[in-house]
Amino acid sequence: MQQYMKIKVLIIEDEPVIAEMISMILEDEGFEVISLSDTGWARYKLQAKEVNLVMLDLKLKGEGGESICKYIKTHHDLKSIPVILVSGSEDIEEIKEKCGADDLIRKPFELNHFISKVHAYTNIVN
Repeated sequence: MQQYMKIKVLIIEDEPVIAEMISMILEDEGFEVISLSDTGWARYKLQAKEVNLVMLDLKLKGEGGESICKYIKTHHDLKSIPVILVSGSEDIEEIKEKCGADDLIRKPFELNHFISKVHAYTNIVN
């Protein structure tokens, strides 16, 4: 793992197996990962300026992903943080447009596609 890579990725995913899989992929790529299923804690981490990229599921228990995406993209201090929706939702394209997300990855995803999207939004060249 390279020392200079201290980019923090916030995963908001309420399915533990998927959250763990995404965390492992990102950690293998050298990212620091914060994985949360609770949007309240996610808001706290965002406000604390501890996040460089958000990987966001849409179908969360409680507050949905579309709502937290809108919160990030309409909040002056947060709107520059890239948000990538990671979902199997059929209307992911429309939701991306409505909430202002930067990009989307459909579940199930192909590993290299996933990694290349993350690198594109964290300005890391592999």
